[in-house]
Amino acid sequence: MQRPQSGHELAEYLRQETQYARNAMKGSARLQRQIAAEMRQATEVHTMPPPVETESGGFVYYVRQNAGGSTVYCRRPANARSEQVLVDGEQLARRDGYELRTLLVSDDHDCFACLAAPLHDSHKALSESSSLLVYSLGISGEVKLVETLENVFNFAFGPRNTVFYTVLDEKLRAHRVMGHRIGRPQTEDAVVFDEPDAECFVDITRTKDKRYHIVNSSTLDSSELRVFRSDCDFWQTQSCGPSHCGQIRLIRRRQKNVEYFIDHHSGEFVILTNCPKDPSSFDSVVEPLPFRLLRAPTEQPEAKDWTELLSVSDSERIEDVEVFEKHIVVSVKRQGLPAVVVYNRPLDSRAELRLPYNGNCTVRPEPSPRYNASTIRLSFSSPVHLESVAEYNLDTLDMCNSWSATPLHIDSGDFVVRQVRVPHGDVVVPMTLIHPEAAYWSQNA
Repeated sequence: MQRPQSGHELAEYLRQETQYARNAMKGSARLQRQIAAEMRQATEVHTMPPPVETESGGFVYYVRQNAGGSTVYCRRPANARSEQVLVDGEQLARRDGYELRTLLVSDDHDCFACLAAPLHDSHKALSESSSLLVYSLGISGEVKLVETLENVFNFAFGPRNTVFYTVLDEKLRAHRVMGHRIGRPQTEDAVVFDEPDAECFVDITRTKDKRYHIVNSSTLDSSELRVFRSDCDFWQTQSCGPSHCGQIRLIRRRQKNVEYFIDHHSGEFVILTNCPKDPSSFDSVVEPLPFRLLRAPTEQPEAKDWTELLSVSDSERIEDVEVFEKHIVVSVKRQGLPAVVVYNRPLDSRAELRLPYNGNCTVRPEPSPRYNASTIRLSFSSPVHLESVAEYNLDTLDMCNSWSATPLHIDSGDFVVRQVRVPHGDVVVPMTLIHPEAAYWSQNA
């Protein structure tokens, strides 16, 4: 279904698709339970990592699972152990009929909002559109629903109890960014940005240091970003037209096969992009180029002022970037193997984390919302370790905590996991091999 004529038509298509899947799997419930049980029995979890905790505003925020496996968002005072439950996903479903999707806390920690989708008779959320449930947090710990915004796809808090959110059109395309003042009618919301191009999908995010909001208008093969200061007052500038007196700044106009992502750090924008070598060039890009890490001054973020921040060799590819107050963590692929580079901004130095399993694994950085964090948590997997998690100290680069899970009846020390490079014509293909350690020593004897 390429171009549905209406949201109703798309919803009906999704309903029929879901029903078809249920009919196709009818009668296999027992087999599904059996397979799930066998997978649980085949995995031994030695230790489970504790929830990631984020300290902010005198509170420690974290997510845990209740007895039924549902997500529970909690907080406690930084100097105490008394827990306050913000939202229990299971209770939200049973009591209010919503499926919890995400939750954010306001800058002053007096309220929070969660994106939640209405549940249907099948107890599944079928719609892309969600409701934004805004709750107040009382001094005594009481949680009270104060308002609900409808037709919301994504959102980000602003200062002074403001929230910015995207809305969907009739084809379920996020096309507009709105600004809302908590406690005021939704009819007074300000239009922050409107994307007329039907091929583009709009999103709203916030830089990690909370100084700027980012409006991303993207297609499958391009992106176009705009930024505005988080303390902008759009309600006093409604008469100024769509540009809001220049408060929203375009970073780089759209170019086919060119994407870029930004964050703000130490008075400049950090830019991950696959743009041409000359960022201000708009010559045709036939195939996507490798990503690079660039920088731009806060007051001059346009492409003509982009310069290189961190270089990698031609055999390396940047895959992900995470920004912290004193560090920038860059995930790299080097000849098929992962590497994690830590750039220390105050010292203007770079170093690599020592990865487990001699680097013969996949690495997935776990998102860290805390800007001033001094540690980062990485997830690993290898042929002999289903899942491992490790925390690294960004100042010392040492592994400070680790947790792992391995298949039962396998002693990982009995096996060797290594990479070999196999020539094939004009290219060299990296291959990962796993075999008993005895076979390795026999081969090299």
